[in-house]
Amino acid sequence: MLSRRLWSVIASIAVSGGLAVAQSNQPVSPVVEEPTSWLDAIWNLPVFRWFSAPEVRWLPQQPEETTAAVEPPPPPCSVAPLPAITDPGALEFEGMVGVGGPVVNLEGLTPRTSQALNRFEELVTKAGGGMYLTSAFRPEAYQQHLRDVWYKWMDELRDNTDPACANLKAQVGDEFTRHQLLPTQHPVPVSDHTLGIGFDAAVQLPLSATRAKRRRISLDRLAHLAGMMRPDIRRDPVHFRLIGGRV
Repeated sequence: MLSRRLWSVIASIAVSGGLAVAQSNQPVSPVVEEPTSWLDAIWNLPVFRWFSAPEVRWLPQQPEETTAAVEPPPPPCSVAPLPAITDPGALEFEGMVGVGGPVVNLEGLTPRTSQALNRFEELVTKAGGGMYLTSAFRPEAYQQHLRDVWYKWMDELRDNTDPACANLKAQVGDEFTRHQLLPTQHPVPVSDHTLGIGFDAAVQLPLSATRAKRRRISLDRLAHLAGMMRPDIRRDPVHFRLIGGRV
């Protein structure tokens, strides 16, 4: 509440202001302005403006910045992918694998190996058996690809349980199966196939020929008669090599 002294000051100011207006002898302006009430006159005094609320300016609200939690990318597979095949001959072989049977290239065999193969097939047929070729000549680049697949699968991915390597493991596993590789036999860098002196064949002889008492026929006997041999019967029973190699 305002003190009595303050109210008396305010009343005297208001009265003096009214008397000043009443005692003025100036002519009245033709524009009649609506008189200000004594309450408005008091309220507009500087002493009351101090009590008035300050002017508030509302600033536009800025949108809150929200940063979504970004998960870090998973770590890459620690196993390198298979080397790409760039050799044209190897690419041709790779494109034919699994399409219409095995890839058998007889043109890359040496002349002596071709002759021995033909002789071996004649002897098997004469004994009442059958022979099915599964592989012959291979380019060196293609042989290297087989080595890459074998070692990548057996040494790095077969027992790999890293989720980051799941796709690569499936890819190399399919390659291992598609090329009919064996876990017990790794492809060598320089093989009889790359030299053109060997081939793989599934040979089946009739039981009557293999069980005959007098003239029993064996697969290795027929191969020797044709000039071929099986260098590793236990681990690679389908592989035949020219006796004497290139000689």
